[in-house]
Amino acid sequence: MDIIIVDDDIVSLTMLKQLTEKLPECKVKEFAHPALGLAWCKHNDPDLIIVDHLMPAFDGIEFTRRLRTFPGRSETPVLMVTASDEPEVRNSALKAGVNDLLTKPYDFAQLQPRATNMLALRASQKKEPEQNVAARRKSLLDANLTLERLAGDEMLLGKVAVAFIRTAPQLLASISSALGANDLKRTFVQAHTLKGAVAAFEAPVVFNSVLNVERHAKNDDAQAAAAAFRLAQELVARLLKELLPLAPPGAELEALG
Repeated sequence: MDIIIVDDDIVSLTMLKQLTEKLPECKVKEFAHPALGLAWCKHNDPDLIIVDHLMPAFDGIEFTRRLRTFPGRSETPVLMVTASDEPEVRNSALKAGVNDLLTKPYDFAQLQPRATNMLALRASQKKEPEQNVAARRKSLLDANLTLERLAGDEMLLGKVAVAFIRTAPQLLASISSALGANDLKRTFVQAHTLKGAVAAFEAPVVFNSVLNVERHAKNDDAQAAAAAFRLAQELVARLLKELLPLAPPGAELEALG
């Protein structure tokens, strides 16, 4: 597994490198400037990124935000190291796409489980890339089967589509906010509600993606819940687009504000 470390503090960089090299079957590469680390990540696919919070040019939160815009880097695990324990820093980091935070001072006993869990998550992501790609390419909604479930009532299908278009974005925003606040109880409740809304349609890939968010939140696994939510968010957004043609003329514009 390939790990990169981005930290402008040479002492901290040296210590992190020595500690991560203790992890089995891992190769470590370090960068003392965030721009260099980001440039490397654009053309290479690491299994774990450990990035410092406060650095020159731009910090670890901005590093992660830029990383997430690169093709194929939306799921790359990121662990941010910070001396701050302020909730605002944690919330901003999670919203930017950081998977977990490690607070200074720390030792190997604190670093090891976080890194190990994130590498395990990465390994599981690599096992099913074809399935995820296929899910993105094909239509998510079986409109004909959904219509059959509604006794062939096209008007009812349109009304249900509009109701979903109106409420799903709010639920997604609420889940994102709950994850940012590390509020897994609220994440579970909102994911459960969204799952019920998706269940109105024959869209099993979307349903299962939201179900995964609900399960991980119920198990108090914030890292896995956040990773599952990124995929669910993408799939729900695609479902919304597929539902627009089913809504009555003009209703979709009203629904989307």
